[in-house]
Amino acid sequence: MQAYAEQAGYQRILLAGHSLGANKVIYYLSQTQDSRIDRFILLSPANITHLTNAISENERQYIRQQVQNGQGQRLLPFELFGWLPALADTAYQWLYSDLLNNVHVETDGDFSQIRSIQHRGALLIGTLDRFTYGDPKHFLQNININFPHSEENTLIFIEKTGHTYQQKEQELADRLLHLIQTWQADWPCPQLDRGSPCCPTSSSLSLKALLEK
Repeated sequence: MQAYAEQAGYQRILLAGHSLGANKVIYYLSQTQDSRIDRFILLSPANITHLTNAISENERQYIRQQVQNGQGQRLLPFELFGWLPALADTAYQWLYSDLLNNVHVETDGDFSQIRSIQHRGALLIGTLDRFTYGDPKHFLQNININFPHSEENTLIFIEKTGHTYQQKEQELADRLLHLIQTWQADWPCPQLDRGSPCCPTSSSLSLKALLEK
């Protein structure tokens, strides 16, 4: 992904993920410390413990049996969490792999991945996100405080919306645009064309121009 972005001439790379994608961003940065990434954006990180608590013991037993019997690539006859069609192998990973179980409501949770990340960025959540045991703000603050440079991160709370920002999509887009423009103002001004002089102020660049080159 980074190689493609560099070949395409992008000046800045922002790594963003929503829900489980945010957990994947955390895992990737903790494992690579990729210096080509300028900032991260974590939207509604997934509280995997909360999700897996909804899986009944009968469902867990069925998943284990399918995997043990070599039937891991079969689709489950029930929806995981009550809404997700999944293969038995996928469900097993949700239940028994800790690779992406890296954000927690509990203050004593395992935040070792986050504590190893030196990047700065932003964390966003809807104040009605129901995957946080009823306290999205605490959930996000509890994640952020474990970053080595937590004081340099931006926390954004989108009021009166849930995990997927229903009916607040435009507000989310506007807040993200403002966030990136704020970061842009602190970056050295990129040269949009080979040999062209740098613009007087980086804030005068449009977001479209920044992303294109």
